[in-house]
Amino acid sequence: MSGARPCVYCLDNGQIEPRQVLFRGEHLYLCAPRGQMIEGYLAISPYRCVGCLAHFPPEWFAELARLKAIVAGFYRAAYRVAQPVFYEQGRGGRGAVTDRAGGFPLHAHLCALPAAVDLHGLLARHYAAVPVPGPEALPEATGHRPYIYAEAPDAQGCVRMAAYRAASPAQDILLEQARLKPLIAAEMNMPERGDWRAYPGDEELARLIERFAAFQANATWTSPGSSAKRFP
Repeated sequence: MSGARPCVYCLDNGQIEPRQVLFRGEHLYLCAPRGQMIEGYLAISPYRCVGCLAHFPPEWFAELARLKAIVAGFYRAAYRVAQPVFYEQGRGGRGAVTDRAGGFPLHAHLCALPAAVDLHGLLARHYAAVPVPGPEALPEATGHRPYIYAEAPDAQGCVRMAAYRAASPAQDILLEQARLKPLIAAEMNMPERGDWRAYPGDEELARLIERFAAFQANATWTSPGSSAKRFP
């Protein structure tokens, strides 16, 4: 895919090193990106350059659920975190292919954090929530508009899933330009980690890769239509 900058999540561009790719599925892969706001920041992304989860083919969502389960299992084992925080900034919801401000291609990635942060409370200050049963409902729930997807415990500890949209279509451009990571970093009292260029988190990244390798060595998963399958 062409663009002013190379796409970070298209693996053939080499922006993500092989050591950062932790698991490869049929359509999606799990990676440990740079910019470790806290150790354990992960992302699930497609090999193909698709703008957001709302544009996924329906058959991809079962694999997405499997990779989310792997993330949840890893967080329980490595960080003693019962429920991950999952989120996606769906800037490509209405068909945009390039980030307006950064000039980079939009490539879907569902982020995960082993953190206690009230993401729903944070997003509700700025956007309107549309409850959804899961990411597979995003194509219908987002109405071909940009959105932020959140799957996380709320302030009461109840896991909720919602797509957050701008108050009106006229304000969609503001949502497309918004940067969620600095808001999350500030909410966690570490605003200096909101920009991966300012805080790449390479030490945290190295420890994360080591932890996942240890987890991988002992874990098994059940693949659809087959018996339990161990990582190669």
